[in-house]
Amino acid sequence: MPTDAQELAGIVATARKATEDLEDTDLQRVAFERILDHLLANGGTRSSGSSHTTLPTLPAESPPVPRADSVLADEQQRADAIARYFKIDPEDVEHIFDISSEEPVLNVYTSRLNNSRAVATREIALLVSGARTALGQETTTYHVRVAADACNKLDSGNFMKTLGDMQEISVLGKHGSPNRVVRMRVSGVEKAQTLVQKLVGE
Repeated sequence: MPTDAQELAGIVATARKATEDLEDTDLQRVAFERILDHLLANGGTRSSGSSHTTLPTLPAESPPVPRADSVLADEQQRADAIARYFKIDPEDVEHIFDISSEEPVLNVYTSRLNNSRAVATREIALLVSGARTALGQETTTYHVRVAADACNKLDSGNFMKTLGDMQEISVLGKHGSPNRVVRMRVSGVEKAQTLVQKLVGE
């Protein structure tokens, strides 16, 4: 293992350089750690007479999104999880989401969403992200886009900007990428709960 501070800094820089083009932040973190561990274990070994550093093989693309936890494989368990997240009764979940399969589907009348496409898209982002978070599933801009399109609220030209301007969520990943990770913030959870409770009460 290298002990020289300058050499160690060089190894860290090499690991960062090797992973900087990965769009998925979770994959980038895992890849960085793997490469760093490899380089440290081999003392930053470089092939003789070359400046090339041998790196471990990285996956060509992000691993597939895992299936929902088996503990939520039952529809009633999914309803209970979503109900707890949004603080509503389990029997009211079906008025907002179709949870007959492991992937929750937005099941709300378009007329109940805001007339403005931008505002409706923000509402859909909160609903979709909240339901998927409740079920332990990753949310991406793809999931929000599909739901917005199904509700006839998709404004393709301004979709990413609309999500990027939201204070209630974080949109992670490379700018310009068509599919980025969406993470709910605390303020988003509160706003999503208020929205769902309003929709259920109408």
